[in-house]
Amino acid sequence: MPLPVLQRLRLPFWLCALLLLWSCQSLQAEELAATDDFPTQPIRIVVYTSPGGLIDLTARRFAEIARRYSNGVPFVVINRPGGGGIVAFEEALQRPADGYTLLAVTRSNISKMVATGREDLIEQLDWHSYLMHNPHVLITNSTSGLDSWQALYQDAIQKGDRQLWLGADIGGVKHVSGVKMAKQAGIQMRWIPYSSGGQAIAALLGNMGDAYLGNPRDALASNDLTLVAVAASERLAEFPDAPTFHELGIPGLEQELIWRGFALRQGVPESIRQWYSQLIYQVSQDPDWQASWANEGVSLQYKDSQAFHQLVERDTREFQYYLTEIGLLRQPGERSSLLAGVGEQQARQFFTASLLLINAVLALVLFRSSWRAHASELMILSGITSLALLFYGMTTSLPPPSSVDVVGAQGVPRLWIYLLLPLALYQVALILRHPKKNRLRKRPRLLFRFLSAMLCYVLLIPILGYWLASLLYLPAGLYLLKYRQPRAMLLLTAGWLLFSYWVFQRLLYVDLPSGLLV
Repeated sequence: MPLPVLQRLRLPFWLCALLLLWSCQSLQAEELAATDDFPTQPIRIVVYTSPGGLIDLTARRFAEIARRYSNGVPFVVINRPGGGGIVAFEEALQRPADGYTLLAVTRSNISKMVATGREDLIEQLDWHSYLMHNPHVLITNSTSGLDSWQALYQDAIQKGDRQLWLGADIGGVKHVSGVKMAKQAGIQMRWIPYSSGGQAIAALLGNMGDAYLGNPRDALASNDLTLVAVAASERLAEFPDAPTFHELGIPGLEQELIWRGFALRQGVPESIRQWYSQLIYQVSQDPDWQASWANEGVSLQYKDSQAFHQLVERDTREFQYYLTEIGLLRQPGERSSLLAGVGEQQARQFFTASLLLINAVLALVLFRSSWRAHASELMILSGITSLALLFYGMTTSLPPPSSVDVVGAQGVPRLWIYLLLPLALYQVALILRHPKKNRLRKRPRLLFRFLSAMLCYVLLIPILGYWLASLLYLPAGLYLLKYRQPRAMLLLTAGWLLFSYWVFQRLLYVDLPSGLLV
């Protein structure tokens, strides 16, 4: 093709594409730099539980009142349950350090991260503001006759280790507090974990346990529930008849509580951090905020970032000690996977190499004339195998099974992968074993080329992010579909990216993947 034609067709297209990418990055940089106008878009509050939990209620009450002090900019609560907070933490850390992502945190997160060996997530956060706390309390079912601490204690002496204390999770903050309470009181008890506090309360009301360890507001769930002991320095005004452990002759439990607050990703500009400090302090002093927590046994105490960091460091050391003492802490470097003893980075490199090797072998297979009739099947199987290996590699960052969690966050996705991968490889073996059977007279090359490009697009999104992966995929897809005019390709690509930005991000507030390398 003559050089002038190349210059007319190809150079303007790629030049415009590069200019579009540069303009998008410049726009993002300008938005990060314009901290004086913060905020200019909705702020996300990421919550690590499903809707309905106490931390979710805290975030939603905060979002409603905070809007009054943010010039009308809304706060959007996003629930990301999973892994005891690991899913929410990792999402917050993957977002840009622009201040538009706020993470709702509790003391339970510290115990879970320590129990699963993910202290790195604690260290990567900026623990910005401490909002409140409430003491842990022991609650009984009064219909069972255990309507006081003395009755519960005498029952525990008679039953020995057969007395059942109910709570949420194993190895969590309430479990550790329960162990400390029983030890201080000289009681032998068995901890029965449930997936949520609501389930544990229902079990207590069904006389499936002797006591429940939870929050003061849990005692309001039924008239049959009685609060028999409070881990605080003084009695709660909302429950004046419930004695403290210190009054019962059991000292040293005054700090057994659950706190709640907010954290940011490290690297947020100082001007935005100061904006949050002022905002959160204003909310903490708001009469509606204080009234919303009345009669729930909550102590509203605002603490700044320095005091919050010191508290998190102290709690981290405490949970490391007690979880080790009761035999629930996974030892450093211990892995219960096929790659025991291999680091996360080495595991990712291994599976990346495996993915490339398998696809290279399948590509070489297609060069043999006797197997070309099965090109379509092999391409589909190649995609299945690639996705399985990719997802397996991504699970290496999730906590493996341990004595704290016998399944682990890796368990369910890896179970599907263990079933999917052998079936795909077995199908490949069957095709290669009978290469001359069921030849296809026509092979839809265009369809499978387009499917291959789409597969690459799906695999690139979590790596390069939605914007860069789309910028590469859309021109390639249009080229495969016989759209060869550079101007049309550029307009369609730019139009879709602009549509995605204005509709998904600005109008619907949909978080588009940012990618591991972006």
